[in-house]
Amino acid sequence: MTTQASNTSRNKLATAVMVALSVGASGSALAGSNAEYTGAVKDAWLDGRIETAFAFNEHLSAFAIDTTVKNGVAILEGKVKSDADRDLAAEVAMNIDGVTEVENKLVVENKGALDKIAGTAKKTTNSLMDSVGEASITASVKSQLMANSNTKGLSINVDTQGDVVTLSGKVSSDTERELAEAIALNTDNVAEVRNELIVKAH
Repeated sequence: MTTQASNTSRNKLATAVMVALSVGASGSALAGSNAEYTGAVKDAWLDGRIETAFAFNEHLSAFAIDTTVKNGVAILEGKVKSDADRDLAAEVAMNIDGVTEVENKLVVENKGALDKIAGTAKKTTNSLMDSVGEASITASVKSQLMANSNTKGLSINVDTQGDVVTLSGKVSSDTERELAEAIALNTDNVAEVRNELIVKAH
């Protein structure tokens, strides 16, 4: 990512804060509810939330990822170090309240062939029944983990009690550990994820 792109990310985050303040929000507006915002103001507010989430994530760089929000759809552009980072960025953005869809245009650095498929990460809806039991939640989480190319081969056990999912087993990196947690949390009817995954030594 060029210096210009990095400066753009910094300026956008600052702009989002200024917009929130201009409509009468307090200094903690970015952490509060988005119900009072609409249109371009809400998009700017969501943009700032995503940039902030990336900034506080140890595996992602807010200055390497350029975000744009249009009508609730978050568009991610820039470069990341791995496929797992690419998927993690989409999951983090999707987990922001108010984001309806993510268009993932991130490119993996030094990859032999650029991925031509623009990944669209959506929060999966499983409406097999009105009242979903623990077994159904477990099956849904396992299905989402298997559907992701960066987690399907990992030894991850899924247990559910009520709406709380516990992940256990071994993964090969901290990024994969966090990605598995984000995927589980974004599964319908999951309120909490207890991440007991262990990063195995190389």
